[in-house]
Amino acid sequence: MLKINEERLMSDLNELAKIGATADGGVSRSALTLADIEGREWFKNKVAEAGLDYAIDGAGNQSAILYSNPKTEKRILAGSHLDSVPNGGRYDGPLGVLVVFEALRTMKDNGITPAITLETINFTDEEGAIMGLLGSRAVVGQLSESDFSHTKIGVDDLEQRLKNAELTRESMLSAKRDDVMAWVELHIEQGSRLEDAGMNIGVVNAIVGMRAFHVTFKGEAAHAGTKPMTMRKDALWGAAQFVLKAKQYIMDNYTPGVCNVGKISAKPGAFNIVPAEVYCALEFRHGSTAELERMQTDLLNLLDECAKEFDLDVSYEATPHVHPALMSETVMTAIESASDALNLTHGRLLSFAGHDTQTMATIAPSAMFFVPSVDGISHNPAEYTNDADCINGANVMLHTLLNLLNGMSA
Repeated sequence: MLKINEERLMSDLNELAKIGATADGGVSRSALTLADIEGREWFKNKVAEAGLDYAIDGAGNQSAILYSNPKTEKRILAGSHLDSVPNGGRYDGPLGVLVVFEALRTMKDNGITPAITLETINFTDEEGAIMGLLGSRAVVGQLSESDFSHTKIGVDDLEQRLKNAELTRESMLSAKRDDVMAWVELHIEQGSRLEDAGMNIGVVNAIVGMRAFHVTFKGEAAHAGTKPMTMRKDALWGAAQFVLKAKQYIMDNYTPGVCNVGKISAKPGAFNIVPAEVYCALEFRHGSTAELERMQTDLLNLLDECAKEFDLDVSYEATPHVHPALMSETVMTAIESASDALNLTHGRLLSFAGHDTQTMATIAPSAMFFVPSVDGISHNPAEYTNDADCINGANVMLHTLLNLLNGMSA
């Protein structure tokens, strides 16, 4: 049975991890920062070395292409992303790009000309440093000019990052495609379900939707020593009350849905001043659009209640929504057949993390699969997936692509 080059795959993964490496073994390659640009250049050079065709679109999405002969109008895409969260791990994203890249190299090495053009892609800003799933949203036509007014970074930072990559807002909006026949993605699980079950492969049958809000509580600055506590309008009290109440409310009413406040800052930000303003980054996730709507209504009402309790004002601004997505039975079956052929155990499960696959599912049959994460750790320098699981995932990807070629070219 055809297998990938194990040493070459692991060498690439380890080599890429040196770009943006942090002192504690993690990786920081936030989208379109200089570290990310260096990683992109590394990938471009690797594609050239492999003798595959290289392409980059207006959104900065990079591709390695193995053309059919004759070239087909439609093509099968697979991949993930090379950007990371700040001080994250080396597997989240890059493994998904490199296993497809290795699969295409393996086919080329063995003289295989696919019946349908195959393309591996590195999507821009999957992690949402600028806006969530930016590159894949550009590809499917979900990106609009107004979205650039709701980014997670300031205007100056945005313009600098676009300049780093020689991109513009206009080019970002030009990246829509209509040539995608199917999409598949490999990712580390970022949880412990596979490890706990002793299972090799998790075939994702649906991906949860995500919604996020910029939240600002406003109170009144005061001397922290002389202002009686009964008279304070402490913005942090309102924010803290919301965080704790939201936690309990979502657990009681929306499980398995989740919510998070992952960023918080207070102004003026001094030991001896009562906080006058507090910013919070609110995010919540669920597999159902209807439940997301209900969660949004309830969480925004809770924000208003917490502000009122401490005599504060509160405002909130939504970022672009990420919608839940069901996976394609055709692509899931191709993954499962590949796993069976390789004698790997597998099962179906829900993904609570967002991925480019949920965007791609809006334009083509799509699915993704997981390989185990040790102790379920992710977005952390300690993130780790055993070499054997990386290699298993690469071989499943190789044979999934071959299965899709056989099924879709028939």
